[in-house]
Amino acid sequence: MKKKVIVVDLDGTLYTINTFHYFIKFLFGYSVKNFNIALLFKIIMAATARLLGMTNHAQMKYAILKSIDKIKDIDYSKFVDQINSKKRDIAVLNDSDFETKILATAAPSCYADIIAKREMFDVCLATQFRASGFVKEFENIKDVKKDSVINYLSSIGFSEIDILVTDHLDDFPLMKLAKRNILVSPSTELKSQLEQHQIYYETIQ
Repeated sequence: MKKKVIVVDLDGTLYTINTFHYFIKFLFGYSVKNFNIALLFKIIMAATARLLGMTNHAQMKYAILKSIDKIKDIDYSKFVDQINSKKRDIAVLNDSDFETKILATAAPSCYADIIAKREMFDVCLATQFRASGFVKEFENIKDVKKDSVINYLSSIGFSEIDILVTDHLDDFPLMKLAKRNILVSPSTELKSQLEQHQIYYETIQ
């Protein structure tokens, strides 16, 4: 019987790294190379505000995406090339029986879309920049991510997640819905949460 839907996380799962942290470094290098002092200042200010606890991670992410929104010559494909060595080989993704493969991530769509296309996903559900301003639902994470997946599946006539592959407790709302959970190097806290809720899982490294 043909499997239907697989949902895969990006940071720490498909890639061994937090791609957004590497993206900040990439933008820092871009701004220095191109003598874009305004962008360099904005990146430093956003990172500093986060380090000092003046903003949360989502607010920092929004500030950085806002700073690059009007810049047209940033080569996002080059960034993806640079982090390619950090990609993890996940055996289940080599299975050709899935009808729908979803990359669902809190990472920005500006480069997550490129990764999804290269890795042959049918769709990428990622964090989109909102020019209208920051709202708490801005970042595609936790329940927001769950809702984006469910809404997408509903739009194409599906209602179930056959397999979820993730490494992070943030995806717990999706884990409760998936028929099968595959965890990548899960933390003790994540395993404990699933065991408390009697949710079966498998692990891979």
